[in-house]
Amino acid sequence: MSARRAAIRGMTGFGAGSAERDGLRFEVEIKGVNNRFLDQRVKLPSEYAGLENEIKQRVQSRIARGRVDTVVVMTSEREESVRLEVRQALVEGYLAAARDLRRRHKIRGALGVERILALPGVVQVVSESGADPAAAGETLLEAFGTALDAFEAMRTAEGRRLAEDLSQRLDDLRAETRRVADEAVRQPGLRADGLRERVAALLGDARVDPGRLAQEVAILADRADITEEVVRLTGYLDQAKGLLEEPAGPAGKTLDFVMQEMNREANTIASKSESLAICQAALRIRSIVEAIREQAQNLE
Repeated sequence: MSARRAAIRGMTGFGAGSAERDGLRFEVEIKGVNNRFLDQRVKLPSEYAGLENEIKQRVQSRIARGRVDTVVVMTSEREESVRLEVRQALVEGYLAAARDLRRRHKIRGALGVERILALPGVVQVVSESGADPAAAGETLLEAFGTALDAFEAMRTAEGRRLAEDLSQRLDDLRAETRRVADEAVRQPGLRADGLRERVAALLGDARVDPGRLAQEVAILADRADITEEVVRLTGYLDQAKGLLEEPAGPAGKTLDFVMQEMNREANTIASKSESLAICQAALRIRSIVEAIREQAQNLE
């Protein structure tokens, strides 16, 4: 994986570039916003429409996600001349169709020259600027390359800002997870003491089988055990941190998936535990996870 791909990047950005040669100047603007997939739109001067696929391929080689709009504007200092070209084959086709309609439907009338010239596609404007098409195309792509570099630099800068914010939120998640783990260690003893107090209140001085009491305590502790959930939460935190610090590629979708799993574990912890402190920590975990998921929508 190239160094270019190993960076957290946002999807919002702007880049501009220009290049000029032989009196022709191309100005390119690239804008990007959030999108689940890569969606490209390219607006080119009609003479260079054939470069659209090349531009899209270059964007796709460097951008994985986002709505990307590319606009190319051309200006010329040349004394441009144009000529009007009549597409004779198309005219013949129109006339043949008119003759067929008259014959089939007994329609009278004739097409005048003015009406023929007004028919779609009959008259074509041909530029005679004298510019070398190949050289002009290279100039256009040079301007586009500059714009793409600037666009990617802005997305990378946005990614750094987002990564800093997300890293802090992950630290908050880790603190809450530790709080849950520490509180969970205390729960079996508290449950045992609570059960003994309730039994004593119900039975008074009656003798209670210590073995049976210990068995009930063990059953309650097993039902409320959240060790596995805490271990998984910690693993997901490590994975999310790794995505931010050493991404192997676009991290937005993966981070969103990891947060979904963390939310699932927090829900399970809240449902299994009777501890108010643990339930409150689980709610805070869910709140932080949701904030991270919202930010992940801005990551490529």
